[in-house]
Amino acid sequence: MSSSDLIRWGGLAAMLSGVVWIAQGLLALTVADPDTASWLDALFVVAVLLALAGLVGLHTLQKGNYGRVGRAGFYTVIVASVAQILGLVVLLAGSEALVWLLPLGSLGVLVGFVLYGVATLQARVLPRWCGIGLIAGVPVTIALGDLGNILFGLLWLALGYVLWSQRSQAAQGAPRVS
Repeated sequence: MSSSDLIRWGGLAAMLSGVVWIAQGLLALTVADPDTASWLDALFVVAVLLALAGLVGLHTLQKGNYGRVGRAGFYTVIVASVAQILGLVVLLAGSEALVWLLPLGSLGVLVGFVLYGVATLQARVLPRWCGIGLIAGVPVTIALGDLGNILFGLLWLALGYVLWSQRSQAAQGAPRVS
């Protein structure tokens, strides 16, 4: 698969992730007892997996321009997200053996997105707001809860659109945005 294809599919996945984050947030706000709605957890897992696919597209577009900090942020988000999903799946299966992976994964996702956002700002491949959004997205989501999931979804919709619109330029080498 070419880098242009990875960027295109990453953009589509990021936009779909945004839609799922928004749906999950809206549904969580309308459900009487969100703690008993395991389908909300399933939507969370789908949103995270799609966001990771979108992150692969972002990485493909920028990897030549952001160095170690970007790679560290990228891999931190991936490992931490997988830890979150594993902890959630084990918890939903009725065991609390790996429940500690949930807060650890959340912390890792926070740190990873901050690193990735800083690297995105330094790379200057994407508009500046993309890096700022990656830095602020997770803290705002944590602070606002279900409403934050809606805002996080809007961020991923926008990131996906930007990624989708950049795909044709990747084959020529990513341009630097001032």
